[in-house]
Amino acid sequence: MARQMCQSCGMPLNDKTRGTEADGSPSLKYCNLCYQNGKFTQPNATAADMQRIGYEALRQKHWPGFLAKMAVNGVPKLERWNTPTK
Repeated sequence: MARQMCQSCGMPLNDKTRGTEADGSPSLKYCNLCYQNGKFTQPNATAADMQRIGYEALRQKHWPGFLAKMAVNGVPKLERWNTPTK
């Protein structure tokens, strides 16, 4: 089975990292850093912003630059960035 990942930043999803919907239920698509109470924590962010944020976070965790860059490379392909806004 494929590993679920946040459709905004790409972080792996599990019971501890899931965001919440407006009714308090766990989000099936987004992590708690990107999505809380049914809303994006950074609603005006772009895919490029999310790549930069993710890259910086991984570098702070001492990931080598080339690995951090590879990890955030797919962010623009995630659902949040490819779904038309309402």
